[in-house]
Formats: sequence, structure tokens, C-alpha cells
Amino acid sequence: MESVQVEVGEKEIKIMKELLEMLHSSSSEVIRIAMVEGVKSLRMKIAFEKYVNEEFSLCRAAEFAAVSIQQMARYIAERGIPFFRQGIEECKRDVREAEGWLA
Repeated sequence: MESVQVEVGEKEIKIMKELLEMLHSSSSEVIRIAMVEGVKSLRMKIAFEKYVNEEFSLCRAAEFAAVSIQQMARYIAERGIPFFRQGIEECKRDVREAEGWLA
């Protein structure tokens, strides 16, 4: 393992001490857990932003965030963004196809 030195403020120290007591764990372990969880959260946020900006497909966003496509779709939908994108021409084609089924 590699050591990393990080400067934090009094607020962060207080939070870490509370977590140490709650988790009955070492400061290194608490920091590792916080970092892992923070990285997961950050990757989800980045994937979401790239999806919204149409830089990532739903599949690529899920892959980047290391979650399933269903989890990514749920995350996106919970933020009010449709996870299923379809252009107008594709919609028109689907309508024509559906009309054909009903005929």
C-alpha cells in the first residue's frame, strides 16, 4: 500500500472522529471507506453529466460508473432526465411500424 498525506480542516477532523467512534475502526480504514464511497459518487455524477451532455451513451455511462445499466437508468431518471432517447425520425418510424401491426 502507498501512503498519502492530506490536509483537512477542523470540520473534517470532527466528522472523522465521529465516524471512528461509530464504526469502531481505525482512521486509515475510515478514510479508505470514505474515499471509495466518494469515488463511486463522483464517478456517478460525472457519468450523469456526460450522459446529459450526450458525451456518453447510457451503456458507456454505466460502464464508467461501474454500475449496471439498470442502476444508471434509475439514477438518471431519479434526476428527471429520460434515459431513453429517440430522435423524431425514429419515433415516426416506430409509429408507422405500430400502425402496421394494428392494421
